[in-house]
Amino acid sequence: MIHPTLHSNARFSWISVTAILFLLAVAIRTNAGVSLGSIATNAAEAEQQRTIQFYDAELSLQRKLEVGKERYERRQADRAKAIEAMAAEPATGQKTVIIQSVTAPYVNKMGADTLSWTLLGVAALGLGFIVGLRYYRSRQDW
Repeated sequence: MIHPTLHSNARFSWISVTAILFLLAVAIRTNAGVSLGSIATNAAEAEQQRTIQFYDAELSLQRKLEVGKERYERRQADRAKAIEAMAAEPATGQKTVIIQSVTAPYVNKMGADTLSWTLLGVAALGLGFIVGLRYYRSRQDW
């Protein structure tokens, strides 16, 4: 049986082992997205800081909601203008006169028969690919 070899990136070298050990040894400290400011010394100051932080978050949320509402109203106004323009379009289209030529429309000389031959060809190629793949895999087990 043929055993596949490891990819060159999967082999362990001294550099990769050193890099992994270095990443495990170094502690990466991260803070939350909201800064806590100075650490309070007593419970009253901590509660006051939490209240201020909550109030600031509520103000930020209200500003975001106002901006979102303004954008929504602007989009609705744009949609209303587009609907009015589309409603006015058929009226102007009815005023124009379209003159069509008397020649016969283009007729596909190949017809619908071409589609069936194309599908048959694609099916034959797919079947050939499946048979070839099964033959290739059966040869791999030797």
